Amino acid sequence: MNMKNCLPMILGLVLFIGTSAQGVPVKTDHVTAELVSEFNHLVPGKINTVAIRLEMEDHWHTYWQYPGDTGFQTTVEWTLPDGIEAGPLHWPAPKWIESFEIVSFAYEGEVFLLVDLTVPESYATEGQIELAASVNWLVCKEACIPGSADVKLSIPVGSDAERSRWADEIEKTRDTLAQKLPEWEMMVVDNGQSFALSVVAPEGVALDSQEVTYFTLDGWVSNTDPRTYVAEGRLLTLVIPKGEYGPDENKDRFKGVLVSKSGWDLDGQFKALSVDLPFSDDMAVTDWLGSLGNTGAASLVSEGASSGDSTLSFGAAILFALIGGLMLNLMPCVFPVLSIKILGFVQQAGEDQAKVKLHGIVFTIGVLVSFWILAGLFLILRAAGQEIGWGFQLQTPGFVAVLASVLFLFGLNLSGVFEIGESLTGAGGELQTKSGFTGSFFSGVLATVVATPCTAPFMGSALGIIVTLSAVQSMLIFTALALGVAFPYLILSFFPAFLKWLPRPGVWMETFKKGLAFLLYASVVWLVWVFGNQVGVTGMAGLLMGLVFFGIAAWIWGSWGNLTKRKSVRRIALIAALPILFVGGWIQFKASTLFAAPANIAEAADQNSIFWQPYDPDTVASLVAEGKTVYVDFTATWCLTCQVNKKVAFGNDEVVDYFKTHEIVALKGDWTRRDPVITRELQKFGRSGVPTNVIYYPGGSTTLLPEVLTPSVVLNAFTKES
Repeated sequence: MNMKNCLPMILGLVLFIGTSAQGVPVKTDHVTAELVSEFNHLVPGKINTVAIRLEMEDHWHTYWQYPGDTGFQTTVEWTLPDGIEAGPLHWPAPKWIESFEIVSFAYEGEVFLLVDLTVPESYATEGQIELAASVNWLVCKEACIPGSADVKLSIPVGSDAERSRWADEIEKTRDTLAQKLPEWEMMVVDNGQSFALSVVAPEGVALDSQEVTYFTLDGWVSNTDPRTYVAEGRLLTLVIPKGEYGPDENKDRFKGVLVSKSGWDLDGQFKALSVDLPFSDDMAVTDWLGSLGNTGAASLVSEGASSGDSTLSFGAAILFALIGGLMLNLMPCVFPVLSIKILGFVQQAGEDQAKVKLHGIVFTIGVLVSFWILAGLFLILRAAGQEIGWGFQLQTPGFVAVLASVLFLFGLNLSGVFEIGESLTGAGGELQTKSGFTGSFFSGVLATVVATPCTAPFMGSALGIIVTLSAVQSMLIFTALALGVAFPYLILSFFPAFLKWLPRPGVWMETFKKGLAFLLYASVVWLVWVFGNQVGVTGMAGLLMGLVFFGIAAWIWGSWGNLTKRKSVRRIALIAALPILFVGGWIQFKASTLFAAPANIAEAADQNSIFWQPYDPDTVASLVAEGKTVYVDFTATWCLTCQVNKKVAFGNDEVVDYFKTHEIVALKGDWTRRDPVITRELQKFGRSGVPTNVIYYPGGSTTLLPEVLTPSVVLNAFTKES
């Protein structure tokens, strides 16, 4: 070719290059970064799209805006000419990359992170300007390497909107950006252990064959557990298990991206749905789905399907709750009310059978009412976002102080310091009968309040699923539990044959009653110890001083407030006793507001004991990653079953020797005071209270032990896995 003929072509090429976007790729370890533009010019007065282009080597990946279980998102810092502004990054849909049960939301191969630039209309339309950005990323394969690059793009400003060589790739990337379209209806329900996300497509779009993936933007969900979904016609419902931890903020919304492999629209072009929803009532969603004729999805939502460990059916949970309540009577938690029950049996030995039955019914009503109140508070606090579990009432020092005071006053009453309801005795036989029934009702209340903090066999499984049930279903679970607690007393009341073996009431009962008072005093000692663990020694002294004031008030009333004294004397006794009661209550209130220093010191009594360290989920993960077996005892000082487990199982020489010879790491999760982290871990295993004992193995598997432990139960749990 003649050089003279080539000269115009060369000049034209130089002219074209001089008026086009020019960027230089920056190569780093495993990533090439470049700043590119959709068009060869920036057009004033319009939105202009540029992109951070990242090209990764084979099998290496960088991260999405929410990285998943590990990693961090790519960030960009801009250096732009005056007047030009950059919007936020637009993230294309990521890939689900899983390795060693670690899930990453990431990009492999090539990715374009889009950014819209606003160029003022008054901007000059001649000459080149330079765009610059500092890009930081984390690139991972077997190892992870932080990377960065300063990328630049020299681009002219003008009215020419000629597409660049990257325009097609940028256009394809737009199809993978999450979109929020009004014609696509969505609702989400919090089922306790899972979320049910329902999507309704516009008319003419069928979702029956969709293969979908949900990428969370808020951390609500678990990334490793399997998801369940049902698709019928233009409706799809996806059930996603909860993650171990929720978001730090925006807890009233559910945010993420729902990606379809084949595309949501008829052409398969639209890939990602933006999800940003408030939580809806499960009944409202069920009715909504039912109105669309989608019975499968409606059933999936209403049942609150969980994709974690298998959970009980509702019917099985009712049965387990009944059995658990029945077995709760065998737990050491009932010791504080044992004396009251025994005394009730003795008093009823001389009464007719109809009255004995009525006492049993009234006691059962007391148990039911108190269970319903506790259950209502439990559900209300849970609905308000409180991380609580069963036994939450004894996590509050003020409640422990009130309960200790009530039991102490009951003990003083049994000891004869004062009489409860003595004034009613002189008012006639009818009132005295009512007083007796009031005692049966209050015995049921006290049995519930003191007994429920501990978890009996079967009871933990039943209570563990209430987070997945509606309020009505949850109340039915609690009702079954209450009937289980009251069942033995009710049966003995309706079939009182054994009462014939008891001596008839007489003078001997006074001595018997005073002897039973010491069971209540022993319970007060236990509650004072619990209180001391919560608020420290100074607070415990305050509780004891309050009890002294209560004792003085009870002595004054018992000595000068009984019916043998003149009315004026009884009035003076009342006036004297009330201020003393008030002072005692005020002292206990102040003591309840104190806080004990956190117990971070490892616990081991001697060389022949298990060495316990404080529980922390990060510690568990770190130890398991190191190939160690971890045993966690979730416990509380107010849980008597926990204390019995400690003595019977963990104090056994064979168990101690096994822990040492097999290098088992023992951690103690103290739930004496409210701890949201422990509460979430209990929920993860379908439990709502303590004791809960879990073995974490190096391979990632776990073993959940029963509530009541013996040395053989603990040792067999290890043997089964090995």
